[in-house]
Amino acid sequence: MRIPGIRLNSVYGSLHMNIVEKSRGKYLEYEQRHQDILDVAVTIFNSKGYRSATTAEIAKAAGISEPTMYKHFPSKKDLFLKCVRSIEEELQRQYRTLYREYQDRGDEISYMEGVTRIYASFVKNQPHKSMFMVHMLSYRDDPDFAKVLDAWIGASIIGVERILASAKKKEKIKSPLDPYTLACLYVNQYFTIVALKEFMEPSRFNEDVLLTWVRSTLGVDVAFGEHW
Repeated sequence: MRIPGIRLNSVYGSLHMNIVEKSRGKYLEYEQRHQDILDVAVTIFNSKGYRSATTAEIAKAAGISEPTMYKHFPSKKDLFLKCVRSIEEELQRQYRTLYREYQDRGDEISYMEGVTRIYASFVKNQPHKSMFMVHMLSYRDDPDFAKVLDAWIGASIIGVERILASAKKKEKIKSPLDPYTLACLYVNQYFTIVALKEFMEPSRFNEDVLLTWVRSTLGVDVAFGEHW
């Protein structure tokens, strides 16, 4: 005996799955376009500056119309700030993974080493994004830009200070400077590393040089040299 409801349920189930798959496809397409716009915008903002760059040329470079771009970003300022947050989030994802490993081992020196390696790789392999963050310094006259940059740097300093305070308490670092000052020096090396990459001979810009520099700044004891 055939039960009609079973076939209907099967049909409705298939329709539902098709709708879900199409919606998922559209969402993924939207997200990819969103990221494509951000990537293009970073490059153009770098080359022309925030004030000279236009949304029309960014949209054209991304292969879309300007109205389509405005569906993702309502203004040029919003696009610029989203570029900043996108880069920050990219780095923070890697730092969070590293921090979870640090919590398991409690090794402050290895954590600082890992952060340095992540950022060195970022500067070397993603020059447009790393230079974009440096350019943010020149836009601090805009309160919206200053707020975002200050929040990013401030949060970084707080996080690094906590790690360094723990290391100093265990006498793993010998610098006479207090953890806050060391954290400020370390975090602001973000900008110095970008400058080094630009002006240093390529063969001399490498991870070992940066790690040795950080070790010297922190006053890491020779006994902990194997971490570096």
